[in-house]
Amino acid sequence: MTSLRIKLWFALLFVIALVVGPALVASHAIRMVSAHFELSDASTQSLSALQRLAVLGYTLQQERFTDPDTFLEERDSYIDGVRAHVSNADRYLNNEIRLLSKTPLPPERRAAAIKEEMNQREQLQLIGTHLERALLGDGKDTQWEDYALKAISVEEREVKTTKRVATEVFEGVIWTLLGTSIFVGLLGVLGVLWAQRKMIHPLANLWRSTQAIAEGDYAQRTPLVGTSEFRAIASSFNAMAEKIETSAASMQQANDELERAVARRTHELASTNRSLERANRLRQQFLADASHELRTPLSIMRSEAEITLRNSEAPPDELRVGLDRVVRLSTLMGEIIEDMLQIARAEEPLLQTSIAPMDAAAAVQNCVEDFRRVIEADGGRITLKQPPEALTVEGDETRLKQVIRIVVDNAVCYSSDAPQVDVTVTAEEGEALITVTDRGNGIAAEDIPHLFQRFRRGGRKAGAGSIADNPGLGRGQAFRNGQGLGLSIARSIMETMGGTISLSSRLHEGTTVSIRLPLMSDADLAHGTVS
Repeated sequence: MTSLRIKLWFALLFVIALVVGPALVASHAIRMVSAHFELSDASTQSLSALQRLAVLGYTLQQERFTDPDTFLEERDSYIDGVRAHVSNADRYLNNEIRLLSKTPLPPERRAAAIKEEMNQREQLQLIGTHLERALLGDGKDTQWEDYALKAISVEEREVKTTKRVATEVFEGVIWTLLGTSIFVGLLGVLGVLWAQRKMIHPLANLWRSTQAIAEGDYAQRTPLVGTSEFRAIASSFNAMAEKIETSAASMQQANDELERAVARRTHELASTNRSLERANRLRQQFLADASHELRTPLSIMRSEAEITLRNSEAPPDELRVGLDRVVRLSTLMGEIIEDMLQIARAEEPLLQTSIAPMDAAAAVQNCVEDFRRVIEADGGRITLKQPPEALTVEGDETRLKQVIRIVVDNAVCYSSDAPQVDVTVTAEEGEALITVTDRGNGIAAEDIPHLFQRFRRGGRKAGAGSIADNPGLGRGQAFRNGQGLGLSIARSIMETMGGTISLSSRLHEGTTVSIRLPLMSDADLAHGTVS
């Protein structure tokens, strides 16, 4: 990198030289042209002063002969005017000498020019002296005219010479600037070509290689061209690309092996699932077949026992005791078989839910309306106390209605008299609270902790059945012996929807079941969020 820094500094100096060199040449040329033109102007001013002095002398000489009286009266002022013109011309000649000392000329030429200007000053003094004598004398001294004509002739020659030299210098400056511009342009073109070959092309190659690798072509390599620094960068880049290519190949191989392993595991899981499904079907089939095969002999046993009980010739007490035992056992076996069927049904995926925003108040009202006609036909009543307009919760409306039907069905079944059921729906501490209260038989305190377990039941009146199983029938038509699965299923449903169900009861006074579901917040309602 040190070598690259040195090259960059040299490149900077080269650029500065390209800019400063022509500027220095142009500045020097402008100074030369300006000096020669100033010298030309000074010569012109000197010539003009000499010419004015000569014109003044001729004018005064003429006035001397045409109006002698006036001339005599004004002679002193005329002499002062002559001296002023001589002083003015002398000042211009001194300015020429000063400019000659500053003008960039060869030493010999500068010395000769200054010597000639000094001679001009001496000629000027002679012109003034002889002109004053002519004005003070009889006017016959005309030597000043010779000096004046000679000085004017010399100054005219100097003016022509300075103008010619200034023009030549100006033309030379133009050609110098043109040549300098061409030379600088050629150097600039050569510098651009060098930079393009040594820097631009290597950078372009590096950029194309990075683009290719970014697109997944890990076999791309960068040519080793350009300066030593760019070749070193290209070499490092190629080494990096080679490592990336090796890593990509290893990763691809690992991915292929992983995909094969996943495929094997997937195949094994599929085989395992098929085996489990087959075992599950066999178990369910076993339970169904066992229930079916056991029900027929048990029914026959019960029928024979009932016939024997109707035999009046046998000793009544003895036969009644035995046959009564058979009846009780057969009834118990029938219930066991029915429980087995319920178990087989419960193992099926019946509690699948679809969680979405729903109106709990509307769901409760629909369930109450479903039960109203059946309960009123049996002499009871069911009321919904002032439900709110809407209580939005996340849940499955069908499953929530199933829970409410199970609870209301239990309230009806465990009422010895005409059922009296009160249902309320309220919002309480961020939850929708649904309560179902009956005035039925109630549940003993020791039975309450076990009511949400499978096959556990409280005491119901004889012959009580389930309206939920046959909602289109009256209580007397639809009731059958239950299996103690309703509240267990209800609790499973509520847990699936993120809610709770609880029960409180007092024996001979009634039971209250509370169902709670979280209300959706305003933010969830605004964004339509569903858990």
